[in-house]
Amino acid sequence: MTISASTPCAVAVLFGGRSSEHEISLRSAVYILKNIPKHYSIIPVGISRTGNMSSLTGHFTCLNFQSLTTQDLADIIEGKVPSYLGESQNIPSIILPLNQEACINYRNKNQQWRILNLETNCVFPVLHGPNGEDGRLQGLFELAEMACVGCDSKTSAIGMDKDFQKRLVREAGVPIAKYHVVHGDNYLKEKLLTLESVEKVIGYPCFIKPNSLGSAVGTNKASNRNELEKALENALAFDKAAIIEELLEGTEVEIAFLGTFISPRVSIAGEIVPKNFYSYEEKYSDKSETQLYIPARLELNRMKKLQNLATKVAKTLRLEGLSRIDFWNIKGSEDFLFNEVNTLPGMTPISMFPQLWENAGLSGPSWIQELIELALIRQAQQNTLEYGITRTP
Repeated sequence: MTISASTPCAVAVLFGGRSSEHEISLRSAVYILKNIPKHYSIIPVGISRTGNMSSLTGHFTCLNFQSLTTQDLADIIEGKVPSYLGESQNIPSIILPLNQEACINYRNKNQQWRILNLETNCVFPVLHGPNGEDGRLQGLFELAEMACVGCDSKTSAIGMDKDFQKRLVREAGVPIAKYHVVHGDNYLKEKLLTLESVEKVIGYPCFIKPNSLGSAVGTNKASNRNELEKALENALAFDKAAIIEELLEGTEVEIAFLGTFISPRVSIAGEIVPKNFYSYEEKYSDKSETQLYIPARLELNRMKKLQNLATKVAKTLRLEGLSRIDFWNIKGSEDFLFNEVNTLPGMTPISMFPQLWENAGLSGPSWIQELIELALIRQAQQNTLEYGITRTP
C-alpha cells in the first residue's frame, strides 16, 4: 500500500539505532509514542545495534502505547511483538534513498522487504548519537524525499560536532569556554607532545569527552597526566577526536528551541546542579543526586540575556524543528558561555526539553504535533525545488 491523501497521516517513529545511546533512545521513544496526537497513524520502527530495521504492521495510535515500556521496544527490535498489540506482525523493513516512483519499481522486483517510503508521510527519528542524530539518516531521508522531524543533514552534522559548532557560534559573537581538540591519529603518533599541549593550553583539572557524542558517554574528569591519558583513550574509543575543556565553576543552564531559525522560539532556561559532574549515571540513574531547577535561578534581566544568546545560536546554526541549547552560568560573572547544541535532545519525562515546554504551558502532544506539521511543510516546500532535473508537473 502506498500513502495517499485519503489515508491518515502516517508517522514512522524510529528508535534504537547503532549508537552507544541506544538505551536512551528507547526511553525517549516511549515518551513520544505515548504522546503523539491520536489522529496520527503510527508505524513503530526499531533499529538494532547492527543496523537492521524492522517494523510492526497494523494501524496504531498513541492509545495503543499507553502501557508501553522500554522492554517492549527492545522486543520489537529483536523481531517480537508485544502481546497487547494484537495481530500485528514484525517484518524486516527498509528506507530506500529513492523517490516514490523508484521505490514502487523496486518493490515490484523485491517483495521480501517492507519499504517504509511507500507507507510513511513523516519520519520521527527518536535516535541519539551517531547514525541517528549526526546527519547520516537525515541525508537518507532527504534522498528519499521524506518529511523528517528535526534539523536537516547539514545542521545535524554540525550539531553533533562540538568543535564545529563552537567555532561557528564564536564567529557570531557568542562567548565560549576555552577548549582544545585532540585527534586520534595525532595522539597515536605524538602521545607525549599531545599530553603536554593539553596541559599547556587547558591545564588541570579538565574535562575530556568525545567530540561527536552525547549523553555524557565517554566523559571523564582529569586532575593529572595519568588521569588525562586514561580519559583520552576512553574518549577516543568512541570517536576520532576528543575535546578537552577547562573546569568552569558554575552550573549548566539549558534552553529548549522549537520552530525554525527564521522564526525561533526559545523557552526559559532550566538549571542543572550535579553533585560532582553531569555524568551518564547522573543523567539517567534513579539514584542521581543532581538537582534540576525550572526556571533556572536567574534574575529576569539575565534570563532575557540568555534567551537572546540562545536565539543567536539558533540562527547561526540554522536550527529546525527542535533542539536544546546549553550554556554555562559562570560563578561570579554576568556572562554565559555556550556549551553545545543537541539537535535531538532526550525526551524522557524527566528530560529537560519536555519539562521546559511543560513549564511554558505546552504539552507533549502539542509540541509533537507542531514538529510533525513543520516537517510536512518543509518537505512540501522542498518538493517545489529543482534537483538538477526538470520535475514533471
